[in-house]
Amino acid sequence: MNKKIRNLLAATVMFSGLVTFGCANDVKSFQTDLSKQIETVDKQYKKLDYLSTDDQTTLKKELENSKEVEKSGSRSDLEDEISHLKKILTPFESKDRKIAGEITTAGELRYNAAIDTTNKEKLTDLIAKSRDFSDYESFEQACQTALTQTKKQLVEAVSNQANAAIGSTYIPQTDKVDLTAILEKVKKAENITIAYSYLSNLQTTTSQVVLRTKANESKIKATEAKAEADKKAAQAAAEKAKADADRVAQEQAQAAQAAQAAQAAQAAQAAAGTSGSINNTNHTKWAVEDGYNWHNRKGHSRIIPPGGSLPPGYHWQV
Repeated sequence: MNKKIRNLLAATVMFSGLVTFGCANDVKSFQTDLSKQIETVDKQYKKLDYLSTDDQTTLKKELENSKEVEKSGSRSDLEDEISHLKKILTPFESKDRKIAGEITTAGELRYNAAIDTTNKEKLTDLIAKSRDFSDYESFEQACQTALTQTKKQLVEAVSNQANAAIGSTYIPQTDKVDLTAILEKVKKAENITIAYSYLSNLQTTTSQVVLRTKANESKIKATEAKAEADKKAAQAAAEKAKADADRVAQEQAQAAQAAQAAQAAQAAQAAAGTSGSINNTNHTKWAVEDGYNWHNRKGHSRIIPPGGSLPPGYHWQV
């Protein structure tokens, strides 16, 4: 074998060795990358709070399978497994976020005074089971059902409060228009999710309207009370004026009556004075001199027969 051929064979052997060494180093590098990826996935999945036991089992099996692939000498298998692991958590993270959102909502809803005991207990039970449930689909459906029922009850309760506010005779007209507009959106919502999206605005607006309605009611009632007080005061003044007028009229009537009585008495006295100077009886009468009486009449009295006149300076003594 000539020298040129020997050199060619030596170069071929050396190149083959380098290729083999390079491939071995490549495989080892991918094994290292896969090992790191397995570790990353393991840490990340353990941070997920709301994974079902079925999904946890699936992930553990996937990681165990990746560890088996790691031992493989196939570069393509290693590459495929690394690519697979980089995407494996995406659906599980999506599930975790969905359940987390529903559990957070359940936690907020269960303390709302408008929901009844049954819905409160359902939400509390879901929260208790959220860290240990077997099947994602079943648990997620249970969450959806409970949240839908609770939201429906809340929408009805807040809508009733809004209707009660609208029905108040003291609600300001602008508030009535605004509240009615929001309530109409809730009524026309295609489903409870859309209706519930208006709930916060409806609840806040209703609370504000109720406060303004109470203030308006107080203002109106104060005005009405003042008007009523003024009316009663005017009525009392009118009644007093009438009573005073009646009293004056009565006093005047009594005075006139007294005057008439006095005049009549005077007339009677005058008549009596005139007719009293004649003995109109059918028997004799004693006439006693003025200044004397029956007891000291002796020498100062006279007997006047029927038809006789009373002497001047004398008075009848009965």
